[in-house]
Amino acid sequence: MPLIDDARLAIQYARGLREFYRAPVDLSDPAAAIRSTLASRAERLLHVMDHAIWGHRGSPYLALLQHAGIQRHDLAAMVHQEGVEGALQQLCQAGVYVTLDEFKGRVPIRRGSLELVTDEHSFDNPLARNDVVSSSGGSRSTGTRLVVDLRDILDELPARYLFKQAHGLLERPFAAWWPAPPSLGGIKNTAAVLKLGIPMLRWFSPTPPVLGRAAGKSSVVAMTTVLGTRLAGRHLPWPQHVPIEAAEVVARWLAGQTARGARLHVGMGASRAVRVCLEAERLGLDISGHTLRASAEPLTEAKAQRIVDAGCRYCSNYTMTESGRLGVSCGQSQAPDDMHLLLYRMALLQQPRHLPGWPEPVGALYVTVFAERMTRVMLNVETGDYGHLSEHHCNCPLDAAGLRTHLHTIRSYEKLTSAGMHFMGADLLDLIETALPKRFGGGPTHYQFVEDEVAGETFVKLVVSPQVGPLDTNVVAEFVLRELERRTKAGRLMTDLWRGHRVLQVERRQPYVTSSVKIQTLHVIKKR
Repeated sequence: MPLIDDARLAIQYARGLREFYRAPVDLSDPAAAIRSTLASRAERLLHVMDHAIWGHRGSPYLALLQHAGIQRHDLAAMVHQEGVEGALQQLCQAGVYVTLDEFKGRVPIRRGSLELVTDEHSFDNPLARNDVVSSSGGSRSTGTRLVVDLRDILDELPARYLFKQAHGLLERPFAAWWPAPPSLGGIKNTAAVLKLGIPMLRWFSPTPPVLGRAAGKSSVVAMTTVLGTRLAGRHLPWPQHVPIEAAEVVARWLAGQTARGARLHVGMGASRAVRVCLEAERLGLDISGHTLRASAEPLTEAKAQRIVDAGCRYCSNYTMTESGRLGVSCGQSQAPDDMHLLLYRMALLQQPRHLPGWPEPVGALYVTVFAERMTRVMLNVETGDYGHLSEHHCNCPLDAAGLRTHLHTIRSYEKLTSAGMHFMGADLLDLIETALPKRFGGGPTHYQFVEDEVAGETFVKLVVSPQVGPLDTNVVAEFVLRELERRTKAGRLMTDLWRGHRVLQVERRQPYVTSSVKIQTLHVIKKR
């Protein structure tokens, strides 16, 4: 039976790829196409809600709306009177929203007397097609089932085109250091690049391309991605396994491209981009002239500066795998991660979020997606991030398309929690990426906080890569505690508790990576 299922999966996926590459796309005026779609945002929202919520008896959102006493005509009136964001704000206040833990099925949805237990299928969009299935990898969960309707990528193409135009990338060949299939990020991004007619030269993968009977569906997805794309008339390189500790391989290849006079657009996670630049510096390699699209993790000032120091340019994007692309990098950015929000596909609200042990609320971001081919229905879903939201003109091609709402300095409010004390993710970033490298050497990806639990007690480790060189771990630990004391609002109380409980340890090893090959500022060791 599994072999039959695998064969059925491969046939369905191959058909989806063929249909995707054959689908006509008019990019003669992508800005006009976006402006036209922006004008119908209200209608698009109501259309998705009609078919995926009001017409879908099992939808958790339907239960939330009914619990709040909101009918279809009430919502339509809100949208037409208050606009999309105004209506969504009213829904939030009425309890029609979903936290990140609720969306991922970690906890039930509770609103007063209402309690809903959800699973991995609860938020599926009945309007979408499951062309390929995978799972996510994060710091705190075992992974979430993820699916893609390849047709949704077509809806993103006008914004992707203008993004590349804004950064001068339309004429640059493409290369990537992305996880191999069944990772959905690599599948979606390579499909979009090839659909735009941009040649892809190399695909380095920090995860091994899996083949053989033991790999099961992963092998099917990997083979179908490459062979199906080639059968559709587009050349997709077979992913070459280059683990993150072998960044030298990518650095040397880029240096060879620089020597040939080639200037490339290279996609990779932000931490991998930093690793490549550090290796180039260590080996005395010239990788200048390329543009590194550093995504999947926060593109901070420290990371951006490492890229600039290597003679490269940078850009980024803001994506949730469940929602598709939410923002693309501005061509005249005011911050390393200055994004134009793709409001023709979605809406973003900022709501005060009170976190345990933290004295002030953060401006949490909640997303609603009304692109009908998105495989997950998202209505006021918490993203786990916050940032600076504003509206202004910038005169780049994305601004001309009417995308004038910007988001930058995007951070997670993931936190270290131990001995009853809390340190917010934002407080940790500058310590990890700037203060520690400045004091002890190395770069932003050579340090990492790790939470571990031993016999029911939580300990925090600061992981320091061996590449940093010899260190006195006691000196490092005391430096970290002093910096946390200086940088956080709780100050001396927190760090004295950590000293007293001997919570902080220093471990010499390479930083942990997630299953999607990200080096996160905070990594949580999962207990089986």
